[in-house]
Amino acid sequence: MKKLLTLIAVALLSLTACEPDDICLEDTPGTPKLIVVFYGKNQTDTKKSVTDLQVKGMDMEGTLYNATTDSIALPLKTLAGSTSFTLTATQNGNAAEDIITFNYDPEDQFISRACGYKTVFTNLTFSTGNTLNFISTIEILTNSISDNNNTHVKILH
Repeated sequence: MKKLLTLIAVALLSLTACEPDDICLEDTPGTPKLIVVFYGKNQTDTKKSVTDLQVKGMDMEGTLYNATTDSIALPLKTLAGSTSFTLTATQNGNAAEDIITFNYDPEDQFISRACGYKTVFTNLTFSTGNTLNFISTIEILTNSISDNNNTHVKILH
């Protein structure tokens, strides 16, 4: 009888000692990127690719983009209130460079024990570090960045 009670006690303890699986699924959304879409300055509702666009982040290693594209996803610094980028486009064989600084308030949001935190960005604004060369206008479409599903910034060129 004593062995049976011991066996039952061990079985109950082993069942109650289990923890839930701490697995962060691959499709769990993490910190979003800033989605920028390029449009023609004369046809503001039509996407227009930027020829030979090269994007570099200030204080970041390497080139983020080096292609002809009509949209980009830019990583924002999570421990700072701003991130600056240089956007260089080649037009008629000439390189035109623009410097844009995006300012924001980063806020950490808890996802789960397995996934940790993600950072969302609110109060998005921008400033330019030079006279705009190939960019005509910059429009903030939403000042809160919480996902990668929506366009956040519209650039006319």
